[in-house]
Amino acid sequence: MAEALAATHPSTEPVVRLEHVRKSFGDNLVLQEIDLEVASREVLVVIGPSGSGKSTLLRCVNLLEPIDSGRIFFEGTEITAKGVRLPEIRQQIGIVFQSFNLFPHLRAIDNLTLAARRIKKIDRKEAEARAHELLERVGLAEKARSYPHQLSGGQQQRVAIARALMMRPHVMLFDEVTSALDPELVGEVLVVMRDLARDGMTMLVVTHEMQFAREVGDRVIFMDDGLIVEQGKPTDVLDRPKEERTQRFLRRTLQLADSLEELTIEGRQGGVG
Repeated sequence: MAEALAATHPSTEPVVRLEHVRKSFGDNLVLQEIDLEVASREVLVVIGPSGSGKSTLLRCVNLLEPIDSGRIFFEGTEITAKGVRLPEIRQQIGIVFQSFNLFPHLRAIDNLTLAARRIKKIDRKEAEARAHELLERVGLAEKARSYPHQLSGGQQQRVAIARALMMRPHVMLFDEVTSALDPELVGEVLVVMRDLARDGMTMLVVTHEMQFAREVGDRVIFMDDGLIVEQGKPTDVLDRPKEERTQRFLRRTLQLADSLEELTIEGRQGGVG
């Protein structure tokens, strides 16, 4: 289905498009009239305070959360219309969460091949060959036979990314994938995401890693209270924000980063003694 859609629609068609999307949880309005496009090969970075609707936005794009109103299009076809086959759509929209969600009783290679074998009916030999290629791509070729508890947090997250890539998605969604990691493990995951961007993967990334947003993002949007408050090139939004809410958020973020750096330095100096 996805291959046919890709062939039917020209490359100028946005990979993802949201029109007037609203989403509530009870009385809590989480997304308010969201209009958004993600172009082919674009890396769109979403920033904003906790509770601003960032994660819900990703989950709606992947159809893990039904929207209340509006429409979502994937490669030109409305995927919020009745009769859409959700499993086929989700194969083309990969998502990686803050928690790794690996099956603890399966080795890394089996975590990668399970869905491909059961959903796509790929035989074991072909699935394992692709899995080995992806594990090598994320720098974990030697960990194919390791179980999740034998891997560091950064390694588990890289396995989770490789697992999402196993289905050959047309777009990848990343939801705060480094926020649960120790600081020294963050870099190894960001390197994998950087490489994906360089290879032309369309990406929608929710993150607090401002340096990643600056270096890798093609566009940054700032969300607050379920609204897209500001968007533009990374240098414009991060260095010259126009909206007061964006300015306030970035000031707090920089102050927090400075405080964490000071605590890290103090901890290391205390450990030396």
